Amino acid sequence: MDTKEKKQALRRTMRDAVRDIPKEQRFRMDMALHRNLLEHPWLHEADTILSYCSTREEPDTHWIIGWGLGNGKTVALPVCLEDGVMEFCRLCDTSELRAGKYGILEPVGRDSVTITEKTLCIVPGYAFTPDGRRLGKGGGYYDRFLAAHPGLRTIGLSYAQLLQAELPCEIHDIGVDAVITDRMK
Repeated sequence: MDTKEKKQALRRTMRDAVRDIPKEQRFRMDMALHRNLLEHPWLHEADTILSYCSTREEPDTHWIIGWGLGNGKTVALPVCLEDGVMEFCRLCDTSELRAGKYGILEPVGRDSVTITEKTLCIVPGYAFTPDGRRLGKGGGYYDRFLAAHPGLRTIGLSYAQLLQAELPCEIHDIGVDAVITDRMK
């Protein structure tokens, strides 16, 4: 099995593992993950939060979007464009969301944001290692975006039970600076 096949198989395994977590347990895990992220200084130092709208296979991010909007942060979400390009567009209210190219919620407007040294990017992934290696969804959008913005502070969110000791990686795969889980302390 080559690296691409290993990645695809692991993506399926991780999607199934998240779907198998009972709803009540998952809610508790999300609340613990949220508390742990709220304790991270980068979140409070950020003037802009680049997030994403989570799907049912990911830890919940809708709360961080609401938290950022309610705490005077600029919040931006990704919009997938042609040719594998992704840009982050400002969100002023959650009523401005619609399903985008892959059925993931994104802002209706296309008001892009300026990335500064105080920008924090919450990066999605099906799996992470404790040191920040990441298995994404397979489109390469975040790898290309992060490669174009070196030095951007990045955090991945993961349920602790899904952390992996190793991940199949390729040269173009870009990890995150920190991984926040529901079992930190």
